Amino acid sequence: MKRVLCLAVALALPLGAEEKAPKPKPAPAPAAPQAQPDSPLVAAAKRANRLGRKPAATVITNETLKQSGAGAHVTTTTAQRPLDLPPNLPAPRPTPEMQADAAKAVREKAIAEQAAKQKKADEVKAAREGEAAAAVEDGYDGGRDDADEFVGQAPPPPQG
Repeated sequence: MKRVLCLAVALALPLGAEEKAPKPKPAPAPAAPQAQPDSPLVAAAKRANRLGRKPAATVITNETLKQSGAGAHVTTTTAQRPLDLPPNLPAPRPTPEMQADAAKAVREKAIAEQAAKQKKADEVKAAREGEAAAAVEDGYDGGRDDADEFVGQAPPPPQG
């Protein structure tokens, strides 16, 4: 008997479920206009979840200055106390490399001055030799007797 009763209940359950009328579903609400999708930068910022965090440092802007203006104050003094500075360090001593470079520069300068003097002496000597050669070609022998040729002549007429 238990079997028959269980079988009858098993067959009656699906029939009872079919007899119930389904409730009509309400009409869906009109869809809101689609918002523009986020740009890649905005999406990355949202993924980083920085919007919910407290900023690491206070950023000074005009708004924060307006908000904190009531409690702001400036402190000044009439005289500044003297500063305690450490004593000046002595001038550094030259290293052996610096001394060698300085000695080399002095030697090179002396050599350059001597070469300049020699070059100037050679130029003066060459100029004298050139003047002497030119005088020989002109017939001037270095004596004063050639000056007599020019004495007594009338000066050249003025040009102009």
